[in-house]
Amino acid sequence: MPAPRPLPLPHFTLPPLAGEDLAFVTALRSHLSSSPPPAPSSLSRFLPHLNPLRLTHLLLSPPRAPHDLIASLLPSPPPPLPFALLLHSLPPRRSSDLLSSLLPSLPHHAFPDLLHHLLLTARLAGHVAAVPTIDVLFSNCARRNKLSHATLTFRAMRAHGLLPRVWSCNVFISAALRLKRPEIAVSFFREMRRCRVSPNVYTANMLLRAFCDLGRVVDAAKVLDEMPDWGVDRTVVSFNTLIAAYCGDPGGLEHALELKKKMEREGLPPNEVTYNTLIHGLCNKKRMQHANRLLSEMRAMSVTPNTVTYNTLIYGYVMLGDNGAASRVQEEMVRNRVELSIVTYNALILGLCQDGKIKKAEHLVQQLDRQKLEPNASTFSALIIGQCKAQNSERALQLLDAMKKTGFHPKYDIYKMVISTFCKNKDSQGAVDVMKDLLSRCMAPDKVLLHEFFDHLSVAKKLHLALDLQLADKGARFIPAAYYTGDYRNKGEEKNTC
Repeated sequence: MPAPRPLPLPHFTLPPLAGEDLAFVTALRSHLSSSPPPAPSSLSRFLPHLNPLRLTHLLLSPPRAPHDLIASLLPSPPPPLPFALLLHSLPPRRSSDLLSSLLPSLPHHAFPDLLHHLLLTARLAGHVAAVPTIDVLFSNCARRNKLSHATLTFRAMRAHGLLPRVWSCNVFISAALRLKRPEIAVSFFREMRRCRVSPNVYTANMLLRAFCDLGRVVDAAKVLDEMPDWGVDRTVVSFNTLIAAYCGDPGGLEHALELKKKMEREGLPPNEVTYNTLIHGLCNKKRMQHANRLLSEMRAMSVTPNTVTYNTLIYGYVMLGDNGAASRVQEEMVRNRVELSIVTYNALILGLCQDGKIKKAEHLVQQLDRQKLEPNASTFSALIIGQCKAQNSERALQLLDAMKKTGFHPKYDIYKMVISTFCKNKDSQGAVDVMKDLLSRCMAPDKVLLHEFFDHLSVAKKLHLALDLQLADKGARFIPAAYYTGDYRNKGEEKNTC
């Protein structure tokens, strides 16, 4: 089906000036054209008498004066007709600056009127000038995350056969990704192709990212294969984007390793992002030997391992329970003068806490101040895990309170662990207090925690403490009523324990 023929640009004429209007515009034009340029304050005697008709005729053939001086004649919000003419008369960079300063003052409902007047006055400005002006409006709206306005502008351009630059299209796609709307980025790319706007390498790389964000790794791989057909060279960024997607995809790690070989065959040496991504994927699969081989390859290829590289390896060893190897990696960081970050310390602290070495973990926490690092949510979580493993419920609660006072929000798993520790320590009141806190944060306890919690209260003959809990959980929003009455045991539900 052939594409519809573009609509012609509308014809528009202005009523001629006569009498006082003509004399006023002549005087103002002469004043603006004087040398040296007049001060903005000198325009005060003209502004009360400057109506839209006079301003429009003045801007139809603007005087030779500083652009800022002419722009100061526009009221806020600017009338659409003179604003459109002024935008047509300015170079693209200046019109972009003017739009950036005046568009925020334009009411949302007035935008279609401005777009209409830009098209209406396009013939007056000359067809060639109309394209960059409307294209600047399109890219400016996208840059300000106004995708609805940008889409309206793009559709108007397409209807009149005015194609946007690929640079402006890239701004739109980038905004869609920034707003976490990859489906809009993919849809817009299809429109670009229909309008025969040729993509460049930035377009293709962003499209790769959009498909990866949508979890459509097969489509992303197809884009990578088709890039040469579009006249676009594949870059390290292109391969890195798809490698990261494969590493995050179940069963995709081998594809990621093959992709690294392919980029090397194309003469694109992997960079630190490539290696870090692959090492992260290997550590997640507990393939530490292969991860260390890549580390050795990095050095051989003169790619310097950085903080991210070492942190990934440390965390991988911690997840394997090999704190000795994690400590050796940290020592290597110090020897190589690689900066230790809060992530480094958090991984080491977590490993020590999981191993029951709480004193050593607390010693590491004391080092944070000397390194000018501040504990974050992960630091507190690791320490709470350690105290819970040691059955120190009171100390775990103190850390939980400190975490909240510092402004961090504990995750559900941390609350669950603390409540479970109180139950194991047969501290009913402590368990109820933490459960109340959990409910106040609109977190619903799962069946495993509810069984353990209410079984403990029942055995300890402390079910009366649940009455306060029931008041906190108004309407049984998070805890079914059967738990308060004990009927949950009679419903054939499978009983689980932590």
